[in-house]
Amino acid sequence: MPINPLNENTEKISVITGEFIEPKLEKDFFSYMLEETIQHFRRNLIIISFLFLLFIIPDYFLIVDQARFNIIFLIRILFSLLSVLYYCRIHYMPDTLYVFSTVYENIGAILFWGLLFFYEHPDVVIHQQGLIVVILAIFFIIPNKFYIKVLMSIIISTGFFLIAFFRGLFSISSYSWGLLIFSGLVIVFCAMTTRRINRLYRIQFQNALELARISNTDALTGAYNRLKYNEELKKEISRSHRYHIPLSGIMFDLDNFKEINDEFGHLQGDKVLQDVTFLIKDIIRENDQLFRWGGEEFIILLPNTDQDSAVQMAQRIKDCIGNAQFFSIGVLTCSFGVTTLKDNDTAITFTNRLDTLQYQAKNKGKDCIVADSTDKNLSLFEIEKNKGKR
Repeated sequence: MPINPLNENTEKISVITGEFIEPKLEKDFFSYMLEETIQHFRRNLIIISFLFLLFIIPDYFLIVDQARFNIIFLIRILFSLLSVLYYCRIHYMPDTLYVFSTVYENIGAILFWGLLFFYEHPDVVIHQQGLIVVILAIFFIIPNKFYIKVLMSIIISTGFFLIAFFRGLFSISSYSWGLLIFSGLVIVFCAMTTRRINRLYRIQFQNALELARISNTDALTGAYNRLKYNEELKKEISRSHRYHIPLSGIMFDLDNFKEINDEFGHLQGDKVLQDVTFLIKDIIRENDQLFRWGGEEFIILLPNTDQDSAVQMAQRIKDCIGNAQFFSIGVLTCSFGVTTLKDNDTAITFTNRLDTLQYQAKNKGKDCIVADSTDKNLSLFEIEKNKGKR
């Protein structure tokens, strides 16, 4: 069977436009493609404006009426200035890129109509070729939504043929109808191609998201894996030092997990790991991150969390797991290590301290929480003492 490199899950993509149906997914795709889109548009923007301005040279020899020449020259200057302005400002308007693209297209359409209206003896065929170039630019150069591309192409084409008809350049003849039909076909073919490109780009985006998810996620539990932990920990340490906010971590291990596998089988053990992951994800906050460190060991990163709060979170998780029933296995306990980032910590020292504290909890008899015993932090004795008061 041949391998299909494309993601088969395309129900989120519109059949008509090739864009994502869900607004949030479309917004994420826009952010994903933003830099490449801007660079592509900027490269072509200057070329378009330069070529448009360059046509003033043949205009100088073809247009006898000085007033008409001045108006056409002004139109070309205005379009070039508009393009330069857009070129300079495009990086500062990512959230309104489509809005400004639409404004740019509308002003460009008016200026394009002005050329046809003020030319002394316009050749409708030559100007129609210019119309086709404009349609191609709308579809393949100027970034915008699919339906706006189609709508703007129809509007600028309609205006073009109305002006041509008003000036007597377009008559009810087979020749004139041929020009109109050919322009319509260009719009149809461009729309079909744009829709396909949109769809392929979004499938590629979905595949990239899925690849990132697979590479960063533990296949069994759905928690993040160790690779993702190393990546996120470096980011959180940098953010903690930069903004002077606390960062805490919890490492815990399922007690006697080998005996569970030996007595109930590995499939049942895997089910326990999945259930524990589900319970913890329901407890931790949206900004907290759960990682499977390996085997039955897990780590939770708690951004903007001091050690007291981290210990409280560990106690909540401990109580939740201890009160849950895991089918025939019954009660399950865990051993916890809790620490908070220190000024001289690196990713290695932070993780090593978590690992040491978690092993201390194991050596203390399991089913307990061990935290850094500093002046500001709860010691094992204090944790157990406070637990006994409840």
